[in-house]
Amino acid sequence: MNILFIDPIFGISGDMLISAFLDAGMPFQELYDLLAKIPIDMPEIKPVKMNQGIIEGIHLEIAESKTHLSITQMEQLIDDLNVDSEIKDGAKGILNVLVAAEAKVHGVPRDQVHFHELSHIDTLIDVISVAKCIHYFDIEKVYCGPLPMGRGTIKISHGYVPNPPPATVEILTGYSLRFIDTSLELTTPTGAAVVRYYVKDRHGIPSFTMEKIGYGLGSYKSEIPDALRIFIGRSEHPSGVEEVWLLEADLDDMNMEYLGAVAERIREKGALDVLYFPVYMKKGRIGIRLSVTVPAKALQSAIDSVFMETTTFGVRMQKLQRQVLKRDEKIIHTPYGSVRVKNGYNRDGHLVKTHIEFNDVKKIADDKGLAYQSVLEIVKRKLDSI
Repeated sequence: MNILFIDPIFGISGDMLISAFLDAGMPFQELYDLLAKIPIDMPEIKPVKMNQGIIEGIHLEIAESKTHLSITQMEQLIDDLNVDSEIKDGAKGILNVLVAAEAKVHGVPRDQVHFHELSHIDTLIDVISVAKCIHYFDIEKVYCGPLPMGRGTIKISHGYVPNPPPATVEILTGYSLRFIDTSLELTTPTGAAVVRYYVKDRHGIPSFTMEKIGYGLGSYKSEIPDALRIFIGRSEHPSGVEEVWLLEADLDDMNMEYLGAVAERIREKGALDVLYFPVYMKKGRIGIRLSVTVPAKALQSAIDSVFMETTTFGVRMQKLQRQVLKRDEKIIHTPYGSVRVKNGYNRDGHLVKTHIEFNDVKKIADDKGLAYQSVLEIVKRKLDSI
């Protein structure tokens, strides 16, 4: 599979990552043509070869612009682009990370978020261009090194805020950071959002054969080069493999009628799966083994939930790998209502299985007074006709 490793030597921003992709071989004309499709006045953009110390790379120059856009406007402009759906999904995904962080930091609903600096057209340019570059190089998995952070305070439209800004900190919760003694904003909210959206595996990078390298350069002058480095290569690590944790606890002194509700609460904390089954314990006692599969990002939350909701005094932990099919979700329209259908694809992109969402079938059957099997057969026939 094709992988991307981001090495944020002196931080990460949207334009520095785009610059690194250009240095690695992304044709600038393709980016330019894509941005030209957006029906608003675009600032002049050009890549410039420059040096930071002994490092040569690309610096993306974006001319000044007074164009500001609302979240809704950005989303609509992305939706209206005549490009591959993966590019749209990537651009909107990065944007959604930014919006969610701003909403949480300011304690307001998503539709009341005002972007301030992030409403600038540069944000739209960044999210679309990064998504385009990921698609151009056919990147299947993205990894990132520890993210550098400055200290002190920085000035934004609201006045002075802590460095790194609250939105950046919120976005990177659970990611590896390192602080550098500088007052510069090394990792921007947009750069952080790119990492949050694309980097799913935070526990090491598999071995890979390096094929391309790129340097994106900023304009700060310091002892450390203001540079972002990327590696693009091929890994034999199977596509779809991800690291998970298995948590186990044996229970023999708990009121079992509560266990189903407890399992649901643990799932709500981010668990991928929660199972429980009988086991024989000391002195021939029959107990219950609780087995929880959880991604790394939800590990501590799941552990806390197990301790809070069960009688156990300890949890066993193992790091495992699992392989999952690539998947997407489609909507099947029937005479009685819509039903979600999940498709699973192998490494070659071939459809290998389809799963009809039970809750949707159940709701239609309950609302219409029909047998579950009757609704299921209707959906199956609809699928066969597509």
